[in-house]
Amino acid sequence: MVGADWRREGVPKGTLVLWLPIVDTRPVSTFSTLDRRTPGAGLLGPLNAPAYVAWLAAASSLLGHAGPPIPSAEWAFGFAASVAFLIALAARAILEERSVPDAALSATVVFQAAVAPISLWALNDHLQAILLVLVAAQLAALRDRRLAVSMLVLANGALFAWLYQSQPTPKATQLGLAYIAFELFAAFVTRAAYTAQESRHAMLRTNRELRAARALVAEGARAQERLRLSRELHDVGGHKLTALKLQLSLETRTQAASASGTLRQCLTLADELLSDIRMVVSALRMEDTIDLRTALLALNPAVASVSVNFNVEPGAVVADIAKAEALLRCAQEGLTNALRHGAATEILVTLSRNERELVLSVEDNGAGLQSHVPTTGNGLRGLRERLEEFQGAVSLDRRTPRGCILRAVLPEPRVAC
Repeated sequence: MVGADWRREGVPKGTLVLWLPIVDTRPVSTFSTLDRRTPGAGLLGPLNAPAYVAWLAAASSLLGHAGPPIPSAEWAFGFAASVAFLIALAARAILEERSVPDAALSATVVFQAAVAPISLWALNDHLQAILLVLVAAQLAALRDRRLAVSMLVLANGALFAWLYQSQPTPKATQLGLAYIAFELFAAFVTRAAYTAQESRHAMLRTNRELRAARALVAEGARAQERLRLSRELHDVGGHKLTALKLQLSLETRTQAASASGTLRQCLTLADELLSDIRMVVSALRMEDTIDLRTALLALNPAVASVSVNFNVEPGAVVADIAKAEALLRCAQEGLTNALRHGAATEILVTLSRNERELVLSVEDNGAGLQSHVPTTGNGLRGLRERLEEFQGAVSLDRRTPRGCILRAVLPEPRVAC
């Protein structure tokens, strides 16, 4: 006992005290937003508000270049390109919040990289190069950034071409290098923000998995303790009571004529106590299983925008902690895939059993299986290897009308009472 006076706690001196952590299986409250949410998601995301201010700074210069009361066609074309850039910027923020495929995000960034030079050349104002800084800042939102980077390089080529055409060479070089530096700075800062957000999500997922593992270990420890107590009661208490009963029976028969009522009452009590111990041992043996409900509930990400429901039958228990861990890993993999890759809004985790096997299923209404995406990834392969150790099987199939379902089947015959 650390940090406490054992005398005040009423613990005798010399007693070995073992403290075990209390497993809190309530959902982690820090999952207040989508697990896939990023700093650039949403119109009012933390990285988007400064982008709008930067766009306004670039657009403010348009007022001084309107020229005559009726703007020229070139000016109108440049203004339209600048507005299209803003629309694409907002579209990327909305799409990222909804966790659409990466190709859609890349398309919006590529479009911005294409229209930014148009605005620069049409408006003939180097402040429009701020738009390229915004493009560079959005590269961290993409997983495959090769196309967007290529477009940004071409756009910067157009920037340098315009600078050397409209500015003296020294100033053109100075402005070009300055904008390149701003672009690199914006890219590195936003990348650091996205990396920090990804690290936070990884930490929360690890914490969620750790809580589930702790719940499983605690349930396994309780099952082992019930088994130990049942054995001790049967092997020690039961045997000694049986010996006592035999001795009392022998004494009663030896002194049949003079046997007192007290002796007969002791024999009756010994019989009743032995029956009670047998009933307790039988009850403990019936509960000598691992309940997965607590461990499964600990996997709940508690995401406000995703409904995760658990349906665990009361009789769906496992006798071996290794089997329980295999089923828990299947549920964990199914939840992770549904949240991270499937963009699901509804997930149902079900654990049921029949006379011969346990069935775990994770259903979601996400994007489902894509025809070009293989279903033999490392995660699914690892689950199959786990279940094959117990003659089980796991499958991943499409779900009607949309989404997919991960199903794990584990042989576990029902124990007759």
